[in-house]
Amino acid sequence: MKKRWGILLGITGMAMAALLTGCKGTGEAKAPGGAGGETSVETSAAGLSGDKTGDAAAGAAGEGQITFTFAEHVANIEQQAPQVYGVVQEYMKLHPNVTIELTGASADDLTRNIQMAAQSNTLPDLFWIRQPVAVEMAKAGYLADLSEDILNDRELTDTFLPHVLDSLKIDGKLYGIPCELQSNGFWVNKAILDQYGLEMPVTYEDFISCCTVLKENGIIPVAQGGKDVFTAWAWENAHCRYGFYDHIDGIIAGTDKWSNPDYLKFYQKLSDMRDAGVFSENAKNTDYALSVEQFLSGQAAMLNSGVWDTKKFDQSDLAKDIYYWWGPTFEDGVGEQEVSMKAPAHPYVVSACLKEEEPEKYAAVIDFLKFYYGKQGTEIIAKDNQSIPVTRYEGEIDAETYPVFARVITMMNDDWESPAVCPDMYISGQIINQYRESICGVINGIYTPREAVDYLDGIQATIQ
Repeated sequence: MKKRWGILLGITGMAMAALLTGCKGTGEAKAPGGAGGETSVETSAAGLSGDKTGDAAAGAAGEGQITFTFAEHVANIEQQAPQVYGVVQEYMKLHPNVTIELTGASADDLTRNIQMAAQSNTLPDLFWIRQPVAVEMAKAGYLADLSEDILNDRELTDTFLPHVLDSLKIDGKLYGIPCELQSNGFWVNKAILDQYGLEMPVTYEDFISCCTVLKENGIIPVAQGGKDVFTAWAWENAHCRYGFYDHIDGIIAGTDKWSNPDYLKFYQKLSDMRDAGVFSENAKNTDYALSVEQFLSGQAAMLNSGVWDTKKFDQSDLAKDIYYWWGPTFEDGVGEQEVSMKAPAHPYVVSACLKEEEPEKYAAVIDFLKFYYGKQGTEIIAKDNQSIPVTRYEGEIDAETYPVFARVITMMNDDWESPAVCPDMYISGQIINQYRESICGVINGIYTPREAVDYLDGIQATIQ
C-alpha cells in the first residue's frame, strides 16, 4: 500500500470560494464586552459576529482593555469542550485586561455561520472551521498567515507532536493549528467481555465471534449512533485498512472510482457486520447521545466514538473497565493493517482582517494561542480535563484516579501507524457528509455496498 499520509491541499469546488475575495474590514475595534474574567457563551449566529464597534485596545501585555471573539464548534462549550473552556478561563484570569467572548454552535451550524460571516465581513477573530473550508478561505485571503508568529517560535513549535503543524500549511505558510487530535476508535467495556469469557478481539474473525456471543446474551455488541452520520468515525479507521489512501488521489483526480474492488470489500464488510447482528436492530434511529447512554448503562459492550469521551468515561462508574481499541484487522484487507488514528483534527484559524487592521488585538490572539498550546494550556487540557493535546504532555498521569485516560495515553504511544489526516478531512468538503452517509447507510441497511460506492461516484462527478 502506498503510504499516502499527506494532507490534500488542492480541494476544489467549494461554493463559497467565489464569495471569498479577501479582507474588506472596517478597521474599527469592538467595544469590550463584559468584565475581564467573564466568558460570553452564545449560540446564535449573531454571537459569531466579529463586528468592531469601539476603540482599538492596547496589546495583550499592555494596560488597555482588549476583547476578541472565539467561535467554537460545540453548542455548550463548558460541558462539551471543558478543556477549551478551562484554558480560556485561566488565560483571562492571568490577563485581566483581556476578555475572550467565547461563542458556541454545532459544527454544521458554525460552518454555515462562518460562510455567511465571510460574505458580510463579520468573521470572528479566532474560530474553528472544517479543514476543507479552511483551505479555500486561506487561498481566498480570509485567513491570517500565522507563520512568522508561530513557526518562528521554536520553543513553542518543538512542543507539537510530529507533523501536526503541517496539516494547514499552504505553500509553506501556516494558516491554522489543529484544535485537537482526531482519534477515532472503539470504547470497550471489558467487564462485559470477561463476564462471557471473551478476550479483547484483534482480528475481524475475533470481533465477529465476540459479537455473536454478546448478541446471544442480549447485549448490543456495538452501540452505533446510526441516525447521526458523523458517527462514521471508527469505520473510517477500517477503511484505511482497505486501501483508502491507495485510491483517493486518483478518485479526486478523476482517474479512479469509489466503486473500486478494494472499497467494495470495505463496504461489504460493513454489510456483513450488519447481517451478523453487530449493531442494534434500531441503530438507524439511534443518535450518538443514545449510543453513549447504551454503552454507559451496560446495554452495549462497545461504542463507536473517540477520545473526546475520555473525561466522561473517567467520571463514570465503569471507569475501571473501559478500554480503547483501534478496531479489527482484516485478513482480506489491503496493505498495512495495524493502522491507528492519531491525526490532527480541524483547525483553529484567525481572521486576516484582524491581523491587517487591528495588530494589537491580533497580538492578543497570538498570545492566547501560545498559552493554549504552551505548557500551561497543555496541562489544563491533559491533566485537568483528560483530553488528548496536540502538544507533548510530560506531566504525570494518575492512573488510579483517571484509569481511562491512562489507557488512552498508552494507545496514543503505541507503534501502530497513523495517517497524517483522517479520511473525511482528506476529501472535498462537498462530499464529506455523503461519505459518512454512505458508511452509515450500509450499516442502517439503506444502501447495498454497490449502491454506496455508486452514490459516491455520482457525487464525485459533480465536483470534478
